Amino acid sequence: MIPGDGLKAIVFDWDLTLWNSWDTHLELLRQTADALRASQPEATDVAERYSMPFLQHLEWFFPGDQRRVVDTYMGFYQSIVTEMPNLYPGVAETLGSLKECGYRLAVFSDKRQAFGDAELAQTGIGGLIDHSLFLVDGRPYKPDPLGLLQVLDALEVAPDQALYVGDTGDDMECAHRAGVSSGAALWGALNREKVLAAGPRFLWESPAQLVESLGQR
Repeated sequence: MIPGDGLKAIVFDWDLTLWNSWDTHLELLRQTADALRASQPEATDVAERYSMPFLQHLEWFFPGDQRRVVDTYMGFYQSIVTEMPNLYPGVAETLGSLKECGYRLAVFSDKRQAFGDAELAQTGIGGLIDHSLFLVDGRPYKPDPLGLLQVLDALEVAPDQALYVGDTGDDMECAHRAGVSSGAALWGALNREKVLAAGPRFLWESPAQLVESLGQR
């Protein structure tokens, strides 16, 4: 796909693509470990398992009473999420510019819907997003393309008219399976090598580079 040639919609992953959840998550794990009197997870281990389903991710670091673990994490989440940095620098401006170019914009993420909807509302960019789909029970995780195809249906665009931007190899594979062009958000990627090995169509080191390559139609 040539940028701007038949491209009608740009779909974004959420965590580590638009929303900088890394520092927040590390702080939440630290506070959870303190409260549970558990060992502090190492950042390298968290990064390696960051793409695991959320509940499995927590259970990996804090085995035992999972109701207590989740309630503890969520209690800290509610208290600090509005105080932590959220969107990556330049994201809001980039989305605004792409919207002015006439692109339909969407979010497709494996983050649980309760988290994702609240975070999206907090950012103030909801007016730029035509559709969002976070994780609900029954939808398979990426790289299964079902959710991405549902987003395209909602946007009323064909796969060959869309681009999916994400920060993981699973994001790139999801795009490929859906027949969608792929773009790597390297500014948030925790494992650049895995993302690059998945063969993204586009590579960007900052949100502003999307406008540079896709802003001309």
